[in-house]
Amino acid sequence: MSASERRALGPVLSVIAGNVLFGTGLIFHAFLYNFYLDALHLSSAVMGYAASALAGGGLVTLLPAGTLTDRAGPRATVTTAAVVLAVGLALGAVAAAPLAVYAAAAVAGAGSGLWRVAMPPMLMGLTEPGARARAFAWNVGLLVVWGGLGTALAGATSQWLERGWGFEQLAAVRGALLLGAVGSAASLLVFRRSRVPEGGAPVAAAAEPAAQSARVGTSLLATRQLLLLVGLVAVWMLGPALAAPFFNIFFAREHRLSIERIGFILAAANVCWAIAVLASGELARRVGVRRLLVVSLLFFAPAMWGLSFAGNVELAVLLYWLQGLIAPVTNPLIDQWLLGQTPRERQGAVSSWRQVAADGSAMVGASVGGRLLESGAFGRLFAVAGAIGFVGGLGLIAGARRRPGQ
Repeated sequence: MSASERRALGPVLSVIAGNVLFGTGLIFHAFLYNFYLDALHLSSAVMGYAASALAGGGLVTLLPAGTLTDRAGPRATVTTAAVVLAVGLALGAVAAAPLAVYAAAAVAGAGSGLWRVAMPPMLMGLTEPGARARAFAWNVGLLVVWGGLGTALAGATSQWLERGWGFEQLAAVRGALLLGAVGSAASLLVFRRSRVPEGGAPVAAAAEPAAQSARVGTSLLATRQLLLLVGLVAVWMLGPALAAPFFNIFFAREHRLSIERIGFILAAANVCWAIAVLASGELARRVGVRRLLVVSLLFFAPAMWGLSFAGNVELAVLLYWLQGLIAPVTNPLIDQWLLGQTPRERQGAVSSWRQVAADGSAMVGASVGGRLLESGAFGRLFAVAGAIGFVGGLGLIAGARRRPGQ
């Protein structure tokens, strides 16, 4: 590694460190919140609506976040995100009535949405094309590693408060959720010191009317193409979104596993996913982002359909690992694929569209998934998720094979 590459690595590592802290509260929330709602004797439908509210809160802020990122710079967006997320997570840890749960989840989702919009343009601005695939993969890979470790830590913290301090289960889970919120709040200190791109994109000098008209026509065509690609992303992501919020409850209800053991299973899976993501970054540098994206999308539906028939915990864990691998591998590929076709001054806007697709799918998926689970078994939920993922994956593969301008 050259001296210039080492100098460029410092700001990227600083941003990744902030992301790890930022994600702490989200990881604790993702694993423990259904158990928290269960301890409040709320139904699986409320669990689904809470997950939907989390996605909905992000959805409301995504387009404004794109504008903020393009005009004020990514750091202004992520520091705002850290404050909003921490407040929402803390409120969610003490909410007890369904409406309060939904409101707190929406606030936390708003913070998450701000962060997710700003992060891809931030990494695009910090990296050169040759190092970009590696930076995106390491960012996601380390977040996935922390997702696994943080999940195990969340489960162990809840059990420690319950067994070591004599808390009731509800109080123990609540305390763990609050500790996660503190971790997310600490990311504010890191982001404020990070050397990230500041301010909006430079304004181009005035050009001749004919040249301006040509650029407008080209821009409108590019916008339509990008919106079509983002729509395909939304359809694809709906499949995983149907099942993702309910795997912790799946292992608890179907296989009678303890919260602590489920935490370690999910943590081990996250470590495996992280290794695969890091490897995918190196592979993308060699075979290309588009090619790797097309291949990765083919694996989700068969794994999900197999999970709907899995009769023992060992097979269920293996298939859970395989289906869950696809999203962390494809997400950075999708970001690079979309933003690589976007002028820098519009990357915040396109990133916000991409996140609208993600949050819209998550919101619809969580609500529909909760209803499917309430009216049937997990097998039905997984079968429907696999079918939607199959259709969406084929559409996204077709879109990925198109070259810009086609």
